Amino acid sequence: MDRLSQFTQRARRMIMPTSLKRKLIHVLLLSTFIPLLLIGIISYTSMHAILETKITSGIHSNLKQVQVSMENVLGNLNYASQQLAFDGRVGKDIYAYMTNDHPYDRKILAGEIETEMNLLTSTNPNIGLMLYYDKDTNRILFPNLQVRDGFDPNQLPVFTKLTSMTYYGPHQTLNAQFDRTVMSITRKIDVPDLDQMYIYMETDNRLIDTVFNKLQYGMEVYHLIIDTDNRVAYSEKPASFPVGMKLAEQGGNGGKVAFGTQYMFEEASNQGWRVVAVIPMKSYKHEIFNWFLQFAAIAVLSLFVSFGFAWLIWRTVTRPLTRLNREIRSMTHNQSAGNIQLTGMDEFDYSLRRFHEMKGTVIQLIEDIKENERNKSRLEVEKMISQINPHFVHNTLDTIRWQARLNGQEDIDHLISTLNRVLHYNLGKGETASIREELEALKDYIALQEVRYQFHFDIRIAVEPDQLELRIPRFMLQPLVENALYHGIADDGFIMVDISEAAAGIRIEVSDNGAGMSPEEADRILQGDHSTHKQSGMGIGMPYVIRTLKYQYGDSAGIQIRSQSGEGTSIIITIPLPLPGKGE
Repeated sequence: MDRLSQFTQRARRMIMPTSLKRKLIHVLLLSTFIPLLLIGIISYTSMHAILETKITSGIHSNLKQVQVSMENVLGNLNYASQQLAFDGRVGKDIYAYMTNDHPYDRKILAGEIETEMNLLTSTNPNIGLMLYYDKDTNRILFPNLQVRDGFDPNQLPVFTKLTSMTYYGPHQTLNAQFDRTVMSITRKIDVPDLDQMYIYMETDNRLIDTVFNKLQYGMEVYHLIIDTDNRVAYSEKPASFPVGMKLAEQGGNGGKVAFGTQYMFEEASNQGWRVVAVIPMKSYKHEIFNWFLQFAAIAVLSLFVSFGFAWLIWRTVTRPLTRLNREIRSMTHNQSAGNIQLTGMDEFDYSLRRFHEMKGTVIQLIEDIKENERNKSRLEVEKMISQINPHFVHNTLDTIRWQARLNGQEDIDHLISTLNRVLHYNLGKGETASIREELEALKDYIALQEVRYQFHFDIRIAVEPDQLELRIPRFMLQPLVENALYHGIADDGFIMVDISEAAAGIRIEVSDNGAGMSPEEADRILQGDHSTHKQSGMGIGMPYVIRTLKYQYGDSAGIQIRSQSGEGTSIIITIPLPLPGKGE
């Protein structure tokens, strides 16, 4: 009795395990196996028909593409041959050529015909060989390519006939330079004097290979073309379906008809001809068999995945508090939200989600504060720039300049032109400019200052020619030079502008040998305190330079002032390379 009781308890534990690990394994296996079993039963009863319908629809869709492509080929042949017929531009020249007995006129007309046919060939890439020929004598006229010996269109397989045209099914090209399969057309030139003159035209040598593309089916397939007399005009499987074989129109469910060990699908054209796809039964059923193999492989894989998830969840549940603590600690070291790692337990997952949302909110608030600071700096810069109405100033200066030019005052004309260029550059759009543009604007600014003070300033510029196209923030050099002029230079003073490329980026140094400034005054300038100075000249001063560097580069750019009273001043700016993605 005790052994029976122990056995019963063991069986009960096997069916209804008490450990969390075993419960997870049983639940996941059942949740995986039962749906797979139900899907397998449903697949056995209905999926076969669904897959077969899908495959059949795909075959008919591909076959429809073949039919449409062939109709396009025939339509293109019809359109191109109209250009050679009597009512086309080439056909009229042919009539004039055949009915004219004067040798010189015939030579001129022959040249015009060849030119027109070459033009027709170049503008219709799907057209290959084309020519005129006399039906009684097979005399060939004006071929655009070399014709094979023994040219005789009467030997070609007739595809379909219309009033004055005959289409020929796929056959070997009559072009002597290639050996490919083409389709062709003959068209009669309906003129009483030329009642035996016909046009012969072929498709391009590779066009048929493109039309009968077997790769789109994804299985073994052969194409047949059935003409209007229900005979095979073209066959990719001549052993079973020779050309000329009588093949009546097929019926059947969904267009699929069994023919020996193969299935046949067809699409009919409005002109009466048909395109047939022949697929071996083994290849056709192989698609359905592959699905069942894939289903079985997925079922086995799903069972293994269930074991893996059971172990993973069991391992995760044993450490929920550790993971929550790790998530909290990561906030002090990682400023990005990242992906949350759930434990699988609702209570802990709720806490993790709330903490993750709080962490994302804090990070977003930090980013918003940074963005607001950047926008604030940009608005301050734009406010400083927009203090002058550019349109009013430019229009006024242009009026003065033209008035001076009319009065013959060339010096004033030159002065106003220079001033206008400086204003146009300083008030222009874009955040960056080339060093070359900055130097040209600086030279105009110095020219204005020399006129203003009636003094020639000694400005020395040092820069390598290969560095002139490097881009720096717009309107950098003028405020720096203006600052040097403001602090004053003696009669023998000079200003040095040194631009060079270093490992850290672009280094710009503007130095003078003027009066200089105290360290306290230099610190106030760097901190943006300009209450003790007034703006002068055309610039907007050092605040623009400092704020522009901070806005565009943040802490990546550097600016420092080296100066002592009576010994001159040097302002050094370092701009990183490459520049950030700022628009011009």
